[in-house]
Amino acid sequence: MSEARASALKKNGLTLVEALMALGLAAVTGVLLTVIIVNSTGLYYKESSKLQEGLNVNDTLAKVRSYVKESSGVVVSFSSGGTTYTSEINQLVLKVPSFDSSNNIISTTYDYYVFFLDAGKLRFRIFPDVLSSRKPQDQILTTLVDTLVFKYLDASVPPVEVPIVSAKKVLITLSLKQKAGAEYETITVSSEAYLRND
Repeated sequence: MSEARASALKKNGLTLVEALMALGLAAVTGVLLTVIIVNSTGLYYKESSKLQEGLNVNDTLAKVRSYVKESSGVVVSFSSGGTTYTSEINQLVLKVPSFDSSNNIISTTYDYYVFFLDAGKLRFRIFPDVLSSRKPQDQILTTLVDTLVFKYLDASVPPVEVPIVSAKKVLITLSLKQKAGAEYETITVSSEAYLRND
């Protein structure tokens, strides 16, 4: 090979040092891009989890509020099938007027709504009277419940906590705990609803 040709190849090609430097830069750039992608994905899932958790807790509270608003009052306790449900700090029993097949209210006859915690799940059950056309129900309103608190209030401003049978409204506080990446996120929301009390 002529000296001129070898010199031309040297000018057009890369030396070993230059090739190693290019590989090193490519490796560093690849690692940085991977770190950025992983962090962005983690942030996306964390924020997505928070958003979903917020929607879930708001939806659940809206359902509980609507059931409280249609009820005639809070009941101290109710028994069905050998199980007794008692209104307390983390359990709520409501009485709701029963209705017949024509949707007319049956006088002095009530169905019962029960909200209670069951292994981290907020359960809602309907126990209709034998004369009622309302259907029985057993539903899980939400999962991953960290805490559930019911407070029984009067109608004054500001409201005062009262005995269960005197309650004019119920304050519901619900906390959900969900895994977001390596950590747990907790969201707590409170809402109150007036009872019909008729």
